[in-house]
Amino acid sequence: MHHNKKYKLTGFERSDTITANVMVIATGKSMTIGLSELESSTITDDFNRNELKALYRRLYSETDTVTSYELGDRHERSWYAYLIISLILTVVYILCTVSGVKPVHLPVFNFIIPPAIFFYPVSFILVDILNEFYGLKMARRTIFISFIANMFFVTGLWFTSTIPALPEWELAASYTSFVNSIISVLFASSVSYLVSENINSFLLCKIKELTNSRYLFIRVITSTVMASAIDSIIFCMLAFYNVLSMDVIKTMIASQFIIKLVYAIVGVGPIYATRELFRRYINSQNRKECL
Repeated sequence: MHHNKKYKLTGFERSDTITANVMVIATGKSMTIGLSELESSTITDDFNRNELKALYRRLYSETDTVTSYELGDRHERSWYAYLIISLILTVVYILCTVSGVKPVHLPVFNFIIPPAIFFYPVSFILVDILNEFYGLKMARRTIFISFIANMFFVTGLWFTSTIPALPEWELAASYTSFVNSIISVLFASSVSYLVSENINSFLLCKIKELTNSRYLFIRVITSTVMASAIDSIIFCMLAFYNVLSMDVIKTMIASQFIIKLVYAIVGVGPIYATRELFRRYINSQNRKECL
């Protein structure tokens, strides 16, 4: 991808604050813009790597600069967003634990999948959003929080299944069998979740560093595809080995991976939209609070 098609960073000026000079290539005219305003605009998408480095070096040399990942620099609205995303991720994970016990067959595509596969890829999108706006450390924190919440949920279910039911309740055996099925799948889902989500987070951050925070779609699709493949293999092998035939397990792995691949591609749109929402309503609010 070529840079500097529309804009070129020509230098900086200092008066009371540091401002950037940006030339509009089509007209040859220059405009002066504040560093924080420039960083949050789409103009930087057209900068080359050296221009971005120069911008961030100037921006973060300012002592009153509001950063993207420092906890103390975040506005209350930013924490609300983090809380909502974390809650959604936790609910999705618990939902997948419950719905992951039932393999179903879709004759149209010859897919053998658990219903959880239609919800689980959403977790990759949510983790990508957390990585993009809160960093690897906060994303991992949410992953472990949702994992602990799911363990607590399953433990609570198991406890309720051990309490003797009324003799006349006809569904007692079915309820106990259902809970035991969830517990049997819990190990597989826990291992695959922790491994795949942490790999997804790690790859996303590394690719972001290598591309200098550019090409969001590349890092989202690449990290999600890699993590999805690993997740599908680990979950299916641990959950259904010696329960289903190897041919069926292989079909399940392929089916899950295809569906997750579709989510990875479709999920780029929501992440771009979320990035724009953060720029307009959250990051901008952080800066206003410090003025």
